Amino acid sequence: MFRDQDGHLWRRRRHLMDFPCTSCGLCCTTVGSLLQSKFDDPNVQLLIDKFPFKTVDGVCEMLKDGLCSVYDQRPMLCNVKLVGLYLGLNQNQWYKAQAATCNKVIEENKLDPSYKVVLGDA
Repeated sequence: MFRDQDGHLWRRRRHLMDFPCTSCGLCCTTVGSLLQSKFDDPNVQLLIDKFPFKTVDGVCEMLKDGLCSVYDQRPMLCNVKLVGLYLGLNQNQWYKAQAATCNKVIEENKLDPSYKVVLGDA
């Protein structure tokens, strides 16, 4: 078991794989616009409201040299696996939706195709 940044207790599940993030950096460089959004789902809004860092021109202040400087202690909003658990979503469906969103944004921003998220057998 482990506690997240808000003190919620989670059971570790051996079958949960990590989301295969490719570290393209787009989440970190566009988080400012997300933080200004309002969501109907109060659980999603709580994740947004609890984001602890400032943004500069929409970029998270913790992004240093293209990498997250607080990755191991990143907020729940930045942890795809924990967000899915928190929202009570099926991991396979959540990861597929996240991968599709990531890949769409990667294409829209004309990043190298090597940044596309590829899911293994989930």
